[in-house]
Amino acid sequence: MESAPAADAQGLPGWPGPDGQRPATGDSRVDEAVSQLEDLARLPVAEHPAVFERVHQRLTEALGDAGARERPVPDGSPGQPGS
Repeated sequence: MESAPAADAQGLPGWPGPDGQRPATGDSRVDEAVSQLEDLARLPVAEHPAVFERVHQRLTEALGDAGARERPVPDGSPGQPGS
């Protein structure tokens, strides 16, 4: 049986982990974007979509940049894209 996540001072679920802190991702842009989700508890529900859109945009940009860095450059050898 799963246990419920620990609650913060406002009674909202905390991040899983021994200290209840959000773990770092290793990418400051992702960490900053995800941290904006913490604002949702203080905002009216009508403002949530704008936060989700902003976070989604930043995560999409970070993912696109990560994909561009990891893509191998075709060298023209057989089996490579573009050969």
